Amino acid sequence: MLEIPLERGSKTPIYHQIAFHLKRMIESGTLPEGYKLPGTRQLAEDLSVSRTTVNEAMHLLEAEGYVELKKKSGCYVRRKNVAGVSREKVMCSEKVIWDLASGLPDKSLIATRFLSKMLKDLSLNVGKDLILPAPLAGVPELRRALVKHAALRGIPARSDEVLVTAGGLEALAILIAAIKEQGVRNIFVEELTYSPVVELATKNKMQVCCISLNDPAYSLKDASEGDVLYLIPSFHNPTGRTLSLETRSSILEIAKRKSLLIIEDDTYGELRYGKESVPALKAMENAEKIAYLGSFSQVLFPGFRMSYLLLPENLMKSCLDIKRIFYGSVSSLVQYFVLTFLEEGGLYETLEFVRNQISMRMRSLCEGFRKMLPQALFEMPLGGIYLWLNLPSLKGSKAALKAVAQGVSVVPGVAFSVKGEDVEAVRLSVSSLRLSDISFVLSILCSSWNDELLPQH
Repeated sequence: MLEIPLERGSKTPIYHQIAFHLKRMIESGTLPEGYKLPGTRQLAEDLSVSRTTVNEAMHLLEAEGYVELKKKSGCYVRRKNVAGVSREKVMCSEKVIWDLASGLPDKSLIATRFLSKMLKDLSLNVGKDLILPAPLAGVPELRRALVKHAALRGIPARSDEVLVTAGGLEALAILIAAIKEQGVRNIFVEELTYSPVVELATKNKMQVCCISLNDPAYSLKDASEGDVLYLIPSFHNPTGRTLSLETRSSILEIAKRKSLLIIEDDTYGELRYGKESVPALKAMENAEKIAYLGSFSQVLFPGFRMSYLLLPENLMKSCLDIKRIFYGSVSSLVQYFVLTFLEEGGLYETLEFVRNQISMRMRSLCEGFRKMLPQALFEMPLGGIYLWLNLPSLKGSKAALKAVAQGVSVVPGVAFSVKGEDVEAVRLSVSSLRLSDISFVLSILCSSWNDELLPQH
């Protein structure tokens, strides 16, 4: 049944009203090209009008190019001739984009083969708890399992330190609001960093202070007691770099001396494929005042939005209060799914597969740039999904525009600059880019940027 509002006492003829409403629905895309409208007999019955009235409306729409009447078949929407929208323009707007920007995984990286069996088993084993609200801090069994999981990163923790959140961004929003409530005024971040943290701090009226990417420990000399440091020490977003063990130790020593709280964002910490193993900050000595963020959202379950915080004791109550007021508990279904995935070993099997795939993609991308675009400067990451590409003499914003004009999306460096500087760099993600597509995408990027770059000396 297709409902159309009609004003029966209006001076506008009913067939005009029918045609006008259908035009609005076609122009908005609600009724797409090729959509078969109800038959005239059915439509007349639904609208309580004569069949002649409906026929007049359809002939009016046909005359204006909105529908096509096919004998013995029916009436079909003909959007391609509407409001000057040509088929070519429609096709252009739906142009396939090679996604090196979002950080989302392609379907081959997602553990879909586990889904159907696990969901069936969950419905049998967990029952009604799947649809009942979960405890605010998280399902107790999952909190205990996350402590065991964190132990694989060398992190000592207790289940009462775990707060389950709906993704990393929610975790950061809760955490920054909580530290603001406790009187924190300054948050130190690297000069290139995950931009939502800067937005969250600004909205909470906190002062954002920059530290150097090259020497973050030295940059903390201006920090005062009680300030906060946000850090992505492993497989940094956007630069892909990993802090050395020596630098980590220096940061922890300064943090202890100045009583700084460190927010360690370890979203990609488990995607290590380099030979060098570097522990999480939370696993090292002097790590008592670290709020640790781990996540399953980005690569394993992007649609499930499941992350967790390991919190110092003095932050748990504030974080729970904020979560209760603004966010509520994470879906029970999602929590039990992740719990099962952890307990049955699916996570570790999937992680191993994802590590191998991402490693091959990153290596192929880096080797391609070395051969085809030697002017570009970069270091191959030890893990994670991001490559930071320095483009001498080419602003990142211009590079991104030139790339997207050829159907490839990348993120300009300015998107991560705390000072808003249009740096000569872009961030590329390999998670959506299949290995078989890398050579083709490289050729597009190199042809787009090659003429703009300074020659290598």
